[in-house]
Amino acid sequence: MIKLSKTGWNNVIIFVVMGFILLINFTNKKVNSLDANADTTDEHAVAIVGQQNIILTLTIDNVIAIERIGRTWRATPANISGQALEQMMMSWQQSDAELLQQAPDIDRQFSLSAKLDIAGKTEPLALNFYATDQQLLVFKHESNQWLALPIAMYGQLFPQEIFVTD
Repeated sequence: MIKLSKTGWNNVIIFVVMGFILLINFTNKKVNSLDANADTTDEHAVAIVGQQNIILTLTIDNVIAIERIGRTWRATPANISGQALEQMMMSWQQSDAELLQQAPDIDRQFSLSAKLDIAGKTEPLALNFYATDQQLLVFKHESNQWLALPIAMYGQLFPQEIFVTD
């Protein structure tokens, strides 16, 4: 064992802790830079909401409201709850869509509108959804972008249970 005075051991501990902090910062920067590179490689994929954003409320056609209650969700009217509601909200959080270069030619009368309140943002995220035979088209108002999702995503974002009326 190395013989050091109390002051000497304090200095050793200080330098070891500083080295450990630098190691953590260095590895964190490496991991974050890898994530940033992964996001830029697929330039046509756009997150609808984004995993880093926290959804507080979701309003569909001003009829259905889903709000965050702690770590769970509550729907009004309560047509959907529990695991089905969790899955629905996870789909909203994690969905990536393909960016369309030009606006599609669709009938804009038949749309489903959604507004999402995102933590830290003053304005809600406004989206319009249009279902076609092959895909689900999304118009993102804040960025004025058209996005395309597989038509199967319609059932994940808007499960039938939420539209059931008693």
